[in-house]
Amino acid sequence: MAVPSYFDSDSDSRESTPDSDTMMDSDAMSEAQKLRSPFLRLPVDIFKCVADYLDRDAAWSLKRSCRGLSRSKTVDQLLYKHPVQLNDVRDLRLGDWKYKSMGEDKWNNFRSSINDSNRTYVQKLAMSHWCSIDDFKWIEEHLPSLTCLDVSAIKDFVWTPEQTWTWKELAEACPKLFGRIEELEVSNWADYTAHSRIEYSYSYNDYRFKTKFRISRRRDGGSVAKMIFPICTQLKTLAIRERYSGFHTWNEWEVHQRVCCLVDGIRSYCPSTLTKLRVHDYAPYRSLFSTDASAWPNLAEIEIGLYSWMEERRDRDVIGPIPYRITPGHHHREEEEAFDDKTYDACERDHMKLGNHVVQGSSASFEDLLYNLRTIGDRFPKVKVKPIDTLRDIVLHPFHLVNVTQRRNIHGQQQTQVPAADPVSSPAIQVALKWLATQCDWKPILAWDSMMCDVFPANLEPNRQFLPKGDVLSRIQSMIKTLRSLNIPIRLSIGDRTNTCPNSGLDGSLYFGDYKCFVGENDDKHEELLPTQARFNLSGIAHLVDELTIQYPVDVPGVAGFARSSKRPTSKETELLNKEKKGWQRFWARYALQFKNLKKLTAIIPNDIFSDWGTSPNLRHLFASNKWDVLEVDDRCFSDLAFISHMMPFSSFRNYNFARKRPRLRFVQRVFFRKDESGLDLGPPPLSEDEREEMDISDEMIAKVQDLPAHRFWSPKRPKAASPSKGRKRKTDDDDEDKAEHALKKARAELAAALGDDIDV
Repeated sequence: MAVPSYFDSDSDSRESTPDSDTMMDSDAMSEAQKLRSPFLRLPVDIFKCVADYLDRDAAWSLKRSCRGLSRSKTVDQLLYKHPVQLNDVRDLRLGDWKYKSMGEDKWNNFRSSINDSNRTYVQKLAMSHWCSIDDFKWIEEHLPSLTCLDVSAIKDFVWTPEQTWTWKELAEACPKLFGRIEELEVSNWADYTAHSRIEYSYSYNDYRFKTKFRISRRRDGGSVAKMIFPICTQLKTLAIRERYSGFHTWNEWEVHQRVCCLVDGIRSYCPSTLTKLRVHDYAPYRSLFSTDASAWPNLAEIEIGLYSWMEERRDRDVIGPIPYRITPGHHHREEEEAFDDKTYDACERDHMKLGNHVVQGSSASFEDLLYNLRTIGDRFPKVKVKPIDTLRDIVLHPFHLVNVTQRRNIHGQQQTQVPAADPVSSPAIQVALKWLATQCDWKPILAWDSMMCDVFPANLEPNRQFLPKGDVLSRIQSMIKTLRSLNIPIRLSIGDRTNTCPNSGLDGSLYFGDYKCFVGENDDKHEELLPTQARFNLSGIAHLVDELTIQYPVDVPGVAGFARSSKRPTSKETELLNKEKKGWQRFWARYALQFKNLKKLTAIIPNDIFSDWGTSPNLRHLFASNKWDVLEVDDRCFSDLAFISHMMPFSSFRNYNFARKRPRLRFVQRVFFRKDESGLDLGPPPLSEDEREEMDISDEMIAKVQDLPAHRFWSPKRPKAASPSKGRKRKTDDDDEDKAEHALKKARAELAAALGDDIDV
């Protein structure tokens, strides 16, 4: 029996994307034309499987652009599955809600689009802080299949006399709605700062806004946990969202508010059906699980936002300890009275001990995170912990896993303290790393930019006392060897400067500028500016690297940004680019033959630099094996990078609209890869590791070799054909025309010549 096709489904859509030459209706298409369409012959179940990997925005693109899919049942199901999401309502200001299309008008348009044919498709909704109880009543009546509700954008405080409903009033108005909810997302009800911050979303120029007016949604009953959780009798998943205010100096009352109220809100008010917690921030995760406040007998799974925690710290070279203190007392600010549920006196927990457990080891370092994950995992072995988002392409600094600092000498005293051991050398840390790799698909990318300096570590933060260069590099090498022993691939990034460097200026765009150093000794010691030798501290680890990504910002050379009127680089910018070419020649001469285990090289660089790479003998030798293959992306396809985002995970192009303005230089994208896992035979190294790193590479050693043989990855340049319009001057006849006409024609000729010079052949 033949498998039914998507064309034969009960959907109203009977059309595929039309051929560009035949814009005809599907009814007028012949059966032969329909059968030739691969899309129309796609089985229904296969199409639905593909749709499972698409989101709302992708469904809307299909509905608008693909002919016939505007009436597709499968696309409508995908579009209405989660129609209003948190990004649509989070941080929405009062003025935006009332007077802009993104606010109340958008919500009303959604309500008017609901009918009997699509109301059962809606499964999840995110509600705005400005919504009313009538909106919840409408959901209860018109969306019978909705089982997931996100109210994390609704905060406990209101600053205008509009929508001052309370959680108790909402619970009494919509008991049936919350009675069928299986997944609920709320803002952290134990964090006062998270709720008071909503004040800044109000319009200060609104005539109803009064700075002294503030009313709480808890005033007649309690928090969302106390009022809403008990009536969610079918609740299976609870998500705690909102950026946490963090740890600081707490007294006993604050420990109760931020820890006890958080724990009791789940333990005392959630039904027994709750088996899964989703905690979007690391701080409440510690408050819930780093103590013995609860045994959590019903929980089977916890999702934690590890990616956001690591992403916030990716731009820090060195993360030092942050001290926290727990002090006795129960004093607090008067404005926090509206947030107090009056349970402090009845709580029997030792708040001093409880608070110290929570803040102990809660600094911002990656080492403490791993220790906490390991400790909490041992304490709750029956609970499965996993990240909310994948950790595959998280970017870390090499210093996040090694200790590279030491205490400063005080008043000339000799330093006798032994430097702390590396975190990665601890067995507990290695177990946590193994768990991250196996359970969370943790494959970090090490950002190498701060290591790319001839005078490293003099380029690092001057306020910290670093270990000697040899000790730092030795510890990084040991860390990378440990990661490889845990089957974690070593991935390096050159050019991941989205957070650490600006996108304009020499430091943000170029890698091989001159460097300042001291020459001579004693009285003859003086500063000089020398050309780079590309000593980028890779000799100790190059043979361990599996993947290398090199990219440039789109505004390279970056000395003037996008505001320049000239489309071509100036002579000074060309000089900078020539320095880059010479620097890369030194880089590949020093390191290319050391990448013996390299399996993928991703390059997003200007075309001129890439062409110059092809003249490096060592780089050509690296790619001499037939095991290598290459993926090429045309520079005209920059706006469609989504399909290779897994290969270029942190490209600076992804936030740049090339449809509106293209970069001044032509870029190329190449992914060199091989599937063979064995090492490359690049010959024995002629020098030791230290000798390779410290040797000088003269201009003669990187001089261009004439008549290089053809290489399959670098095709020879073709000579440009002379443009017939360039240099052409329009002749004028002074004898036949008067002076005014002659001046006009001369001006037109100069304009034509100027336009001709700006045209790329």
